[in-house]
Amino acid sequence: MRFGTLRRGDTGGDGATEQPTTIFVDTTSATGANEIAKVGGFFDERLGELGISVEYTSLGTSSQMLEGIAAGKLDFTDIGYPGLPVGVAAGVDFRLIGAASTGGGDVVFVAPDGPQTIAELAGKKVAAAKGSSGWALLVRALADAGLSSSDLEIVDLKPDEAQNAFLQGDVDAWAIWSGQATAIDDSNGRQLTSGEDLGLIPGALVTRTVHAENDALLAAYLGARQDAIDWLESEPEAAIQAIADDRGMDYAVVESFLGVSGPLNLPLDDALVAEYQQVADLFFAEGEIATEVDISTVAATDAFERAGL
Repeated sequence: MRFGTLRRGDTGGDGATEQPTTIFVDTTSATGANEIAKVGGFFDERLGELGISVEYTSLGTSSQMLEGIAAGKLDFTDIGYPGLPVGVAAGVDFRLIGAASTGGGDVVFVAPDGPQTIAELAGKKVAAAKGSSGWALLVRALADAGLSSSDLEIVDLKPDEAQNAFLQGDVDAWAIWSGQATAIDDSNGRQLTSGEDLGLIPGALVTRTVHAENDALLAAYLGARQDAIDWLESEPEAAIQAIADDRGMDYAVVESFLGVSGPLNLPLDDALVAEYQQVADLFFAEGEIATEVDISTVAATDAFERAGL
């Protein structure tokens, strides 16, 4: 597999922009516009017109996505909002170009007879994948309760590992996007708090910095995402079935996931950048990132406009 293969293109102000021949798009989210554009053939159609082929990844967590971007092995992805301050603090060379999802579905689970309030998590073990939206929900919930992550033990586990630890009683709580909690039901888990309780924050749409000024590439990529959302709205049954077939999931499960978190393809505005900045400030105050960051420094607020959307 080759990454970063380039050809001479005709976009850009000097007419000499290097156009990729292959781009790598992450489709971790089963309900994201990237996945829908993949199964609907919209990426192949629009990017194919530029002579660009698409390969797909499913990296699983925001941290892994940031690593892929930093290594030049991932070009476009939907990322949970906590990935933004983490990526900026780590010096990852990326640009924020839009809002990617409605951001619902994050939950802190406890056992049915477990803690009744967030404050009761003090001194407990809580599983959460560092950099994930579930982890960010936990940090926000603790701050609202007058606590910080230092008041408990956060165990950094991937979703499958965390689910096993939770079910075996090795941790007292689990912060996760509910769509990844495949074995949790009323018999073994109870929702302690959720993103809906604290206020939803949209997922973010990011790309490698090298692509952020490539108007033709942005138009093809963002246009394909919009095609996907339009298809989901006009033919929901066909789109959901295509996702289910691609993922090996039941139709009803995909449909339920879409009810929790839906795809977006929206430009940035000052209010959204400010919302992401509030998260970054909280993470710094809580010691979750080592340096203060300015989200506006990575925000390409004109990406959709330059793409003609």
